[in-house]
Amino acid sequence: MRTYIGRSLGTFLELMIFSANKLLWISSPSLSPKYAQKLVDLAKKGVDIKVITSVYKNEESVNIIKNSLKPERNARGEIKRDWVSPPLDYLILKKNSSIQKVKMYIVDGKQAIIGSLGLAEQELYNSIEHIVILDDPRDVEKLMDDFIALWKLYVGLGDDFMECSRSFPSKFFVSRIT
Repeated sequence: MRTYIGRSLGTFLELMIFSANKLLWISSPSLSPKYAQKLVDLAKKGVDIKVITSVYKNEESVNIIKNSLKPERNARGEIKRDWVSPPLDYLILKKNSSIQKVKMYIVDGKQAIIGSLGLAEQELYNSIEHIVILDDPRDVEKLMDDFIALWKLYVGLGDDFMECSRSFPSKFFVSRIT
């Protein structure tokens, strides 16, 4: 376990988070358009992206994520034959954004980051923030379980409070929770 407190944690964290090559699960109430696009770009490279965020102050970012799941079309308006939906799942809280406070990042199932840091330039580079980085496989596994539990908790609020692209496959829930 490592901890950091201070300003300008962004350079270090951007490198850590966006070097994911297998999976990247994020829960952050703040998500800037720049980082939303980086998530989409990673998904297009085959990285399994799961993101929990709020529409509050994130409308542009939410649109970037949602639009990435729309099929690409050719000049005639037909879906491109080689288009494949990127492995990106989102859960967007629509109302009562004050219920989303969790800031959690899981990178490749090998590292987990928790703390006060949201995924926006202000928080990464200007605000004084505190984070904890976990490298122990048992700790990371526990945070992955917590992420799944958080996703399920938000899904349980119903369609009036959240919108999600797809849920985790049920076999994934069973294998992770039991």
